[in-house]
Amino acid sequence: MSASALPDFVRDTTPLQRSLAVAVAVAVAVVASIAGYLQAASPAITDYRSLVYPVVWIVGGSAATVWVHGAVPVRSNRALAVIISSGYVTALLWVSGLIRAGAGMGSLSISPAIPGWGPIVVYEGSIIGFSVVPFKWIGYLALGYIVYVLVAGAGGSIKAAALGFVTCVSCTAPLVGSVVGAIGGAGASRAVATAGYDIATVVFLVTIGLLVFAVARTTATCSVSETSV
Repeated sequence: MSASALPDFVRDTTPLQRSLAVAVAVAVAVVASIAGYLQAASPAITDYRSLVYPVVWIVGGSAATVWVHGAVPVRSNRALAVIISSGYVTALLWVSGLIRAGAGMGSLSISPAIPGWGPIVVYEGSIIGFSVVPFKWIGYLALGYIVYVLVAGAGGSIKAAALGFVTCVSCTAPLVGSVVGAIGGAGASRAVATAGYDIATVVFLVTIGLLVFAVARTTATCSVSETSV
């Protein structure tokens, strides 16, 4: 969406202000959803850290995406950016086990779970299989969009995108195999609270920080170049 299509009160705000507003709104929505689910389903929870991970990933990813979108309006290398960012997201999903080679006959299952964790969708086909754990997909897609902006924006850095990939592979590694353990209503709450997610969440946030910093440097470089012309 272009800036001219936004309402006046939105156009008058800075990317940082819009990012903070989205962070607050998303945090309220996610926390309210989780609270409602806990009230209605009364799942057994052995570690309340499992409630924090979705909030951090979804809020962090959403806020970073909004800031990056507003901070870098120029999209000069879109085709290349789509190819690289799509490959980036696919690699993260593959390493984390969310997409994989198929080993089934077309089975599909949907399991309820705490908002952010679920509903968990698992498909096993003969060619490809995939699992949808909402907060993970949101987080990885947010990283993919930042990489898209880095490559597509004027002066975009493919090296910075590569840095983000190498870094966030570390945030997927502790998650491999966790989807299977997370499936199953109240059992999901007990299975997901592991130290691996603590590490993954920290590395995810660090990766967002590195990529956002790269975007900020790209924006500053472009601004200096335009001023000197």
